[in-house]
Amino acid sequence: MKKYMKLFACLLAGAFVLTACSDDDSVKPISYQDVPVADGLFILNEGSYFDQVNGSLDYLDYATGTVSRRVFQAANGRSLGGTPNNAIQCGSKIYIATQEENRVEVIDAKTLKALSPIAITAPRELCTDGQFVYVSAYTGEVSKVDTLSLKVVKKSPIVGTNLEGIAYRAGSVYVCNAWNSDYTYNTNVVKLNAETLAKEKDVTVAANPNQLIAAGQDLFLSSWGNYFDVPATIQRIDMSDNVTVIANATYMAYYEDSLYLIGSFYDESWNEKNTYTVVDLKTNQETKFIDGTEIDSPCAIGVDPITGSVFISSRKKYPNADGTESVSYKQDGYVVRYNYDGEYVGTYECGVNPGTLLFVNHTKQVPVFE
Repeated sequence: MKKYMKLFACLLAGAFVLTACSDDDSVKPISYQDVPVADGLFILNEGSYFDQVNGSLDYLDYATGTVSRRVFQAANGRSLGGTPNNAIQCGSKIYIATQEENRVEVIDAKTLKALSPIAITAPRELCTDGQFVYVSAYTGEVSKVDTLSLKVVKKSPIVGTNLEGIAYRAGSVYVCNAWNSDYTYNTNVVKLNAETLAKEKDVTVAANPNQLIAAGQDLFLSSWGNYFDVPATIQRIDMSDNVTVIANATYMAYYEDSLYLIGSFYDESWNEKNTYTVVDLKTNQETKFIDGTEIDSPCAIGVDPITGSVFISSRKKYPNADGTESVSYKQDGYVVRYNYDGEYVGTYECGVNPGTLLFVNHTKQVPVFE
């Protein structure tokens, strides 16, 4: 289980033993320690641009096991708009990149009330260093947003075409230069100086880089290939910017020295085949995580950093007249929850094309005894 849960259990056990075995009622804690407590999960649904379905924000409450639908709209009286593509939390605010609306929505994490939106053309992905939020865009630029003034304070030069995943590490911002207007695919992640957003270098990677995760000193990258004969690839970028291949997969989530992976592959008839595995990053051994028979067409994967619960979002399939099935890009989707060891927990309905999972927690003070 997650190390915080172990710590919490040990602290409670220690408190019980001291209280039960001591005749001295004056035993008092010598200090208090903050322990994170998991609350729930925001599900950001992209909607469907081609079917003119706006995106939405849902919330899964762990305590009740229920999903509150369209919580942004309920709090603000309006829709998120077209293609909300990514969300992160920094401090007391949540930032949502809404591509078709050419803005980053900023909302209060508790009330979900919208604050001043940030005008950025075609924003796609977000990352933060704790003080600034960095935004990739289909304009080929990266914007730097001050989290106090909610203003863009710097922009990079054009460093690519359609920029996707972005991550901060050790004073640098890395951004995926994914694809071109003619639907050819690039093979570079661009490294920028976080202070100035000046380009430092290109890091050569597998074709069509899309997702970046910063974990400790490493960056993990998912490159999606060409969706046919060039497979999706998971790579590690070390502190020296050396790139090594870990596995073939499309979506990834990091948790305690492991990568949880979804491989979405297509045959010559464009039938989707999915695999669900986990890689131990200490041994580089990949093992099966789940069969995934309850998942139709995966969109995203995330692991709650406190509980270790694994969540996989999916679109639904619908039957065709000839007995086959097709994936729906305009019907509501769902999220499936598993324990960290792959045990099925439950399925929760959500909006159309649930593409981002954002975990929510709070801290609780726990006494520490001698």
